Amino acid sequence: MKITYLYHSGFAVELDRHVLVFDYYKGKLPVWEKDKTILFFASHKHPDHFDFRIFDCFGQYKKTRYFLGSDIRLNESYLARKGVDAAVISAMTRLNKHTEITWEDVTVETLRSTDEGVAFLVSVEGKQIYHAGDLNWWHWEGEDPGWNAGMEKAYKEEIARIAGRHFDVAFVPLDPRLGSSYGLGMEVFLEQTDTEVVFPMHMWDDYGVISRFRAERKTGRTYAGRIMEITEPGQVFVL
Repeated sequence: MKITYLYHSGFAVELDRHVLVFDYYKGKLPVWEKDKTILFFASHKHPDHFDFRIFDCFGQYKKTRYFLGSDIRLNESYLARKGVDAAVISAMTRLNKHTEITWEDVTVETLRSTDEGVAFLVSVEGKQIYHAGDLNWWHWEGEDPGWNAGMEKAYKEEIARIAGRHFDVAFVPLDPRLGSSYGLGMEVFLEQTDTEVVFPMHMWDDYGVISRFRAERKTGRTYAGRIMEITEPGQVFVL
């Protein structure tokens, strides 16, 4: 498994026959073998998670498929205004929360985000992959206590739906804007799931937050060593 960090929450996961591209909006996409099946996932419409350039790959590979959060609504006229071939609609699948579909040999499940759109759980080529999108425990300093309590409840309820699940790789927010609460969502995810390797994301260029999380959780924590260190866009990991 070859994983390329694109930028922010964007990652490309290359397997033997498939390439999965999650939440791309910025950075350089790798060029893959033409006989690969390219699967694009966009969790929601926020501009730091979705960009129309993902449709530039349509027709360039053996197969291309787009799995989009249900808040991404595209029709022929809108695509035309963006300079996108309307034929791409035939390659799109829009997904609501708590949905499971199978497309060819790929199974995609969704969770409800605590912001917009969905989180993705993908089963392909014997691998189990999780991408959170904006599903996170968003605890903001200075926010109304009731709002923060509701966010905690909503996040824990979603993660409880996948408690005990095994993931070969997961992509989970670690957002430094949350102050001292930056690692709450990551901790819950790691404690509730059986995940081998986790890539932090949504760090807003503050890559130091990764080493901070690892350092603060070495004592008495078995999962700190599973957190991958990201330092710059374009970084490649071979697992």
